[in-house]
Amino acid sequence: MGIMRERQEAEDMQKQYLDFLRNLLKDQPYVALAYMTGILPIKKYGQHSALNMFWEYSMVAQNAFEEFTGFTQEEVKELCERYHMDFAEMGNWYDGYQFRRFRHVYNPRSVVAAMKNGFFSNYWTSTESYEALKIYMEMDFDGLRGDILRMLGGEKVKVNTLSFRNDMRNFRIKDDVLTLLIHLGYLAYDAETAETFIPNREIARGLRRVM
Repeated sequence: MGIMRERQEAEDMQKQYLDFLRNLLKDQPYVALAYMTGILPIKKYGQHSALNMFWEYSMVAQNAFEEFTGFTQEEVKELCERYHMDFAEMGNWYDGYQFRRFRHVYNPRSVVAAMKNGFFSNYWTSTESYEALKIYMEMDFDGLRGDILRMLGGEKVKVNTLSFRNDMRNFRIKDDVLTLLIHLGYLAYDAETAETFIPNREIARGLRRVM
């Protein structure tokens, strides 16, 4: 939901928007199915969501949509053969998102850009403002910066994704910030081990710029 990212300070406006959607969609006889997309899960107020009638699929719980979150390993292998690109190097740059069934999921935008241009580079991260991440790094909840540095060194960090309230403003603990970075794609998440990590070279290069 764009309003949650672009109007982070306007909590009253956000609540009005969610109430509008709830009144428009929930338990209405004219609604058979509603499909909504966005980067973050639906924002929660208190212990409940204003739109609790939805099934949510996110970067920490893709469920049946795992293989559609990005390119799978087989898809990338086929593309590398077609466009004469190094498959191993493609993995170093753009692989790293691990789900329960699909353990190798690639950033699709970066893979397509590499195929079109014929060389590897920071394609996805060049469209994102890593400077905005400095705000979260400076919070340094519970040693957040230290954990990012450990991940830049190849380690994984335990994270509790359940405390996150699904917005970009109200952070209370380190796990809230790490969970946001997972949803935004800056970190990967292994649901089986409840660990987060930096997925690939492209993301690592971007994060080093703000540390």
